[in-house]
Amino acid sequence: MALCSSEQSPSSSAIQLQYESLDNLIKYTSAYASYHTQNIMKVLAIGASRNIGYFAALKLLKTGNAVVFQLRNVSAFASDVEMQPFLKSGQAKLVKGDALVEDDVRTAWTEANADGLPVDVVLLSVGGTPKFTVSKGFVINPPNLCTASLLNLLSVIPHDLPTQPRIVAVTSNGVTSDSHKNIPCLAKGFYSLISVPHADKLGMEKVIHWSAGWSEDSWKDGAPEPHILPQGWEERLGGKAGWLKSIVVVRPAILTDGEEAAKYKAGEDIPGLWTVSRKDVAHFISNDVLKNWSKWEGKAVSVGY
Repeated sequence: MALCSSEQSPSSSAIQLQYESLDNLIKYTSAYASYHTQNIMKVLAIGASRNIGYFAALKLLKTGNAVVFQLRNVSAFASDVEMQPFLKSGQAKLVKGDALVEDDVRTAWTEANADGLPVDVVLLSVGGTPKFTVSKGFVINPPNLCTASLLNLLSVIPHDLPTQPRIVAVTSNGVTSDSHKNIPCLAKGFYSLISVPHADKLGMEKVIHWSAGWSEDSWKDGAPEPHILPQGWEERLGGKAGWLKSIVVVRPAILTDGEEAAKYKAGEDIPGLWTVSRKDVAHFISNDVLKNWSKWEGKAVSVGY
């Protein structure tokens, strides 16, 4: 006697779907366990087609982590012999998009989480190519590139996640009035030439300061200019300060294209920092910040020689 009628029996396609769902559950559960028992991270890298973000992402890939890149130009790594093996294996993934477009950032966030494993780290290292002008020194276009990119990111990340991703945001040494006091006197002439890009970085730091709920008494720089940080930005982020739980601000000294020395000073309020190579900043992020998160979490850290 049949145990059930043909009407009650699941179809072969339904059974296949059930097995596929079970297989996916097993796969993702196993992958999640593997990630966290082996300290493997999934990183969403925004602004990492070159320079600090690129070097940090490459180091993270070489130590077994997964990186999802948001790139305006997804052919950026087409001839990159170091990156190609990671792309072919699927350890690195490219998502086309512009950090200045909120919907593009949302797509990158969604794609990075699409396999069921949450993003562990977001690396935001957006930066423009400055051009020198006689009247204003070095300028970037748009002048709020970094601040706008950060606002898009923080607008996209759900505020009610059980565990928020760790965020590493790269700004610059000397951006705030307190950190500017620690710059060598002879270097301050150069810093006067980068006041326009620094106004953008100051906007980033104000957004982070408010979002992370850092003491208002420690903010001594007033409101960033309206073209950098428009009125109403707090409401865009939910209107409630202190929601951002896990972030480190990295403030490099004057950046150079030097090689990695893996020898630099890093900490809060360090005086006398002159320069630092982009590769050493990447080393600090990948080899110290992310490996010793509890040491650096909630801090704005200067790094340089």
